[in-house]
Amino acid sequence: MSIENQLKTELQQYAGALHAPSQLDERIAALIRKQTRVTAPSLRPGKRKYATRAALIAACIFLFSGIAYASSLLYTMQSDKVRVELTQQAAATLPANLSAELTQSVRDIRGQLASGESAYVYSAELEKRKLPALLKITAPAAYTNLDAWKTETKKHFVPFKTPTALPAGFAFVRAELEAPVSGIDAATYEQFHSLLRKKAGAANQAIVWQKAPSAGKAVSPMDMPGLVYANGDGEQIEVRYQVFSGDDAATDVHTLTGESTTADKVSVSGKDGYYTLNRNHMLSETGAMQSLAWLESQDGSTILYQVTTPSLKVSQDDLLRIANSLQ
Repeated sequence: MSIENQLKTELQQYAGALHAPSQLDERIAALIRKQTRVTAPSLRPGKRKYATRAALIAACIFLFSGIAYASSLLYTMQSDKVRVELTQQAAATLPANLSAELTQSVRDIRGQLASGESAYVYSAELEKRKLPALLKITAPAAYTNLDAWKTETKKHFVPFKTPTALPAGFAFVRAELEAPVSGIDAATYEQFHSLLRKKAGAANQAIVWQKAPSAGKAVSPMDMPGLVYANGDGEQIEVRYQVFSGDDAATDVHTLTGESTTADKVSVSGKDGYYTLNRNHMLSETGAMQSLAWLESQDGSTILYQVTTPSLKVSQDDLLRIANSLQ
């Protein structure tokens, strides 16, 4: 038996033999909540919140499982309260036929949603690959009046900087309060993942979905309002804003990407950022995605800016032109 397997076996045996009193978990949770200033479970994504003894043991076993060895960190960006990580993982590269099937399913499901509605979509194939198996799909309401969108985002988020320069041939098309495809916060993922996984098993279907409850006026960092620009050839560029309130506890944003993705450090208006090129993006109509990302602090909040395009005809300089023109 290899030393890795031996350690893994011993750790699992040890974990199963532990019988600490329940009061110990409660005291640990209380102490860590006090240190992280988290007073109640939050709906925000990826909080660095308390972990009980059992969760810590599970994390140790995960490190010995071999999954962690297949990952490679592409970059980390960090502000006072927000840390963003992009990690490569072999499992995140899907076969072309599976990627096409998932893209078509997302398109079909969105077509059944009314403007402003969202749905949670479960994929058994993503589950098999140990990837996040749940997606949030939205049919975002389109704002063709930029000033009206600015009024809404200022009310619900913070005043956003918008582009003052565009690549040749590009023009404003619409604005949205949510992204068509977005991530899911930890609490919601836990709630709907189990529900939809059981539904998929009972129906023997690879993909199942359910409409999301109306969020009312509540907003979340997962909403990601944005601006969409296009040229005469139908190529699109999006500017997305992910806002983390200054009232939140520290937040981690973890994103997985395939092994073919490359990342380069860039400067955006004097701030460090990263340009990435993914030629095997699972939900891109073209199969590719270029992205420019950076963090900024504003009015006590942290904003993750992303300028993206699924077109390979748009250059890195085009994305930087937009990013550096934000005012």
